[in-house]
Amino acid sequence: MEVILLEHLETLGRRGEVVRVKPGYARNFLLPRRLAMLATPGAKRLVEQEARKFAVIDERARTDAEAVAQRLGELELQIPARADDDGKLYGSVSAADVAKLLLEKGIEVDRRRIQVDPPIKALGDYDLPVKLHQDVRGHVKLQVIAETS
Repeated sequence: MEVILLEHLETLGRRGEVVRVKPGYARNFLLPRRLAMLATPGAKRLVEQEARKFAVIDERARTDAEAVAQRLGELELQIPARADDDGKLYGSVSAADVAKLLLEKGIEVDRRRIQVDPPIKALGDYDLPVKLHQDVRGHVKLQVIAETS
């Protein structure tokens, strides 16, 4: 079954592309979530007409993401966490914690875009990749320090 992508999907392709997928995947996942539409001749013409608008929107999003990536590269975040004497944390530092720190610094990044893999469970310095756009990646320098009580 052929569908036209309405959003960028990392596993399938870019917005506006016509891709071939299995009918169940289109019917149960892509179409209900409005990530794609059926590739009819009328829909193909419509997407061709709007391709320029998509390109302008995508370029604007890319420049915004590059600006955020540059700001992220200049930051060094510190997060205090409870730890034992060996430096192991009593929990873990999650992407939500990092997103909250970034928001305090004036940078709004969705927690799902911050890649914390494997989970942070020890004190130390970490370099976390952040997926800001289809083509733009940033990095956050994070230092996990022992919480003083």
